[in-house]
Amino acid sequence: MSLHDHIMPAGKWLAGAILAASLTGCLSSGGSSSNNTDPLISQTSSGPVRGEDHTDFTAYLGIPYAKPPVGELRFAAPVAPDSWSAVRSATEYGSDCVQSTGGGSEDCLYLNVFRPKTAGPHPVMVWIHGGAFIFGSGAGSYVPTRLVSHDTVVVTINYRLGRFGFLAHPGLSAESDANASGSYGIMDQQLALKWVKENIDNFGGDAGNVTIFGESAGGLSVLSHLVSPASENLFDKAIVQSGSYSLTQTPMATAQTAGEAFATAVGCDNADPAQEVACIRGKTPGEIAAVSPGSVTPTLRPDILPTSVGAALASGAFAQVPIIAGTNLDEYAYFLASQTTPITSENYKAIIGATFGTAVLPAYDMALYENSPSRAVVAAYTDYAFACNASTQANRIQANGQAPFYAYEFADRDAPPIIDIPEWLDAGAAHAFEIQYLFGSDASFGTRATAQQVELANVMTRAWTNFARYGDPSATDGTFAWPEYSSANGQMVSFVTPEPVVFSGTQFRATHRCSIWAPNP
Repeated sequence: MSLHDHIMPAGKWLAGAILAASLTGCLSSGGSSSNNTDPLISQTSSGPVRGEDHTDFTAYLGIPYAKPPVGELRFAAPVAPDSWSAVRSATEYGSDCVQSTGGGSEDCLYLNVFRPKTAGPHPVMVWIHGGAFIFGSGAGSYVPTRLVSHDTVVVTINYRLGRFGFLAHPGLSAESDANASGSYGIMDQQLALKWVKENIDNFGGDAGNVTIFGESAGGLSVLSHLVSPASENLFDKAIVQSGSYSLTQTPMATAQTAGEAFATAVGCDNADPAQEVACIRGKTPGEIAAVSPGSVTPTLRPDILPTSVGAALASGAFAQVPIIAGTNLDEYAYFLASQTTPITSENYKAIIGATFGTAVLPAYDMALYENSPSRAVVAAYTDYAFACNASTQANRIQANGQAPFYAYEFADRDAPPIIDIPEWLDAGAAHAFEIQYLFGSDASFGTRATAQQVELANVMTRAWTNFARYGDPSATDGTFAWPEYSSANGQMVSFVTPEPVVFSGTQFRATHRCSIWAPNP
């Protein structure tokens, strides 16, 4: 589909309607470093592509960065695409990767480039989408109008999801020089980053100034690249949005056992691991996707992810580049929105206690949350799954990092909802709600937001792009100062209206009851 008519199906990580209004008149022509007389044609290492001219920037959609991962390339490391000589049209998004929610294609390893009209070289921002590693894509909602307006080249990517991106199995490990399998989705991202390094100069970007940023599973992907030896020198800065939910990753033995169980589930049980793999490769995408992948995370393997993110941050074994990391105040509200049973004053304690035990209930009495039972439940799950992991992450980066580090919390509790919110749920600053403050345009966002929220979006966008350009998110005109997180429980920025405020990591830990969930910061 084209930039104008691509709409994400319902149930995706971010509803397509978030930025749909930004798609009209949001792009424009720009120059090219290609020798072609057509300014819309740019050269890549595989062949020339022709983008589409719009009002504010030029878009190059659906550029292949790898061969379709089908046949023997299913459950294997990605390889560079075949070359082409004729100019390839780059005006349609490539297919989404196979989704847990249905749809998508295995032929999906494409990326999209959005470049400003002004002459480069410009800093480059590579967006890694979220979706629990089982759904989502780099298309549709992620139109970076606001980001590109700050003279930044933005790249969005697809990568393999679910079993296609993360299946480990003894038979697959036997095919690998590292005797390991899984994490193919992370390897896809690495090949996309190599493509950026090799080609982005021809799109007005600076290959020596690349920032990777991502949200949720995309944020955990960014953390994985900070740790991965295979990602070394592929990026220069990193932004982690809500990626702290899993600081431990799946050991190879555990992942391979799960892979063998999957083989049985799809009718491929065989004493010979190689025969099991051959059988799985013979299954249709629909047959594979029909078996629920459960919880998906990158797999520990020596060549891609030799140690868990948490352990690497604790030891200092991560890329020493400038980093921004943060979470949202009410992360878990997103996941409760689809719950059919309302949370009430009568049942909220039972909900919290069933998961965490009764000892935590005094800390989550609804009286502490403006007498909102749903907010109390959201707080308990947010603190456990996101906030206190983020505190641990921040203190480890600060203690063991040698480059500037900045921490934040998105806390606009009146943020426009991006999903349907039941009346009983106080969603606040839920998971993924900050993305609309970065992607899209003021015009599209302004139809749902207040003037103060539009201004907050502009402050955040300037901070993200200043960081990409300079390694410092503070405003160059002095209107916004973001201090480094330079000591344990150091200073953070809370993104709220009418304007952001600076607060301490100690305050953050107190707000999120981290003495319960992470007592050793």
